[in-house]
Amino acid sequence: MSNEFQQKLKLYNEGKLNQDEMLKIESEINKFIAISDYLNDDEKEFLEELKQQIPPDIRKENKFAQLLKRKINLRIILLTALSSFIVLVVFIFMYFTASRITTSLFALDHNEIYAKREAMVQLAQMLQPQYKSYESSVNSSLFAQQNIRVSLEKNVGNTNIDKTEISIKYSFGKPVRSAKSAVRPLVLDLLSYTTSHESTSLSGFKVLEDAPQGTKAKLFVEFNKTLTAQEIKEQFIDIIGNTDAVSLDLTPIAVIGSEFVLANPSYYQVRTVFPYDSNIAKLVEDNDFKQTQYENMDNQAHKESLVGNLNLIKNNLRLLQVAYYDAMFENVNFDDMIKQVESKGAQYVGMYISADSKDLLKLKSNPHIHCVEVENIVIW
Repeated sequence: MSNEFQQKLKLYNEGKLNQDEMLKIESEINKFIAISDYLNDDEKEFLEELKQQIPPDIRKENKFAQLLKRKINLRIILLTALSSFIVLVVFIFMYFTASRITTSLFALDHNEIYAKREAMVQLAQMLQPQYKSYESSVNSSLFAQQNIRVSLEKNVGNTNIDKTEISIKYSFGKPVRSAKSAVRPLVLDLLSYTTSHESTSLSGFKVLEDAPQGTKAKLFVEFNKTLTAQEIKEQFIDIIGNTDAVSLDLTPIAVIGSEFVLANPSYYQVRTVFPYDSNIAKLVEDNDFKQTQYENMDNQAHKESLVGNLNLIKNNLRLLQVAYYDAMFENVNFDDMIKQVESKGAQYVGMYISADSKDLLKLKSNPHIHCVEVENIVIW
């Protein structure tokens, strides 16, 4: 294509040619179009002739090769999918097998988890005597992960005042994390309470005097000197008299030395070992009798219960530190405390007591009361 023709084609596109020049350019363009169409048709005919010249056997071989290629590709896809599925199945199998092996080697077994749960219930009631535990559970997950939960309830009469829980996570058989209890342990609060209050033996009873007939109340009573279990029975329980045994609930608070206080719930109902072993059954066969003695405020039964509770704390220090705070009982010599209790018996500095409000008023003139704090009053 000459430069002159290109120049005229450009002017044609811009509409700057006269009529004669436009006709000439259009005539040239039509020639180019005709030549192009001819060449295209010629190329198609050439390709068709070329195809006809290919032998039939070669065409069949090409079709067979294409079919074979498709089958091979399909098989590769199927094998890839099958291999991926097998790898996934093997991975899942190995994952759960590894979990079962790990759990069998390191997790607490059924007997141990039962004992830990029982220990947690008793420890919670020692350190948080405002609460009782009626429910506990254990959840297990993969790779030796276990969680022990103890539910704590504060009840007065038939009324639930509050509910909380302690949850301890065990990893590979060791306590590692806790949903910290919202309730502070007794040893942090009660000692400061008993040392900072002057004698107020009458002010607490004023609330009971104003309470309607039939109400139930829960008191914390601090003694003006340490008392034994038998003295509590004579000076408090016997004075209240023939009240409903169900509505009367008493938790004595022991003091050891001058810096350690804790509740002494009965140790005779605790099974910190799996209970269906014949050897263990012999060790605990007298517990029903001892429990009766404990409920009758026998001094020896209360002493043995307190010794059992102190040993339980001693053997579960890490559990308590996870549940409450890391340095708990860090510098406490429990062996010396146990010897002291074995020598002097269980000595009580106070008690939590629940009963009918008017029955509790019978304690108003008791000379052994240093102060009284009303925890709760309920109608039912």
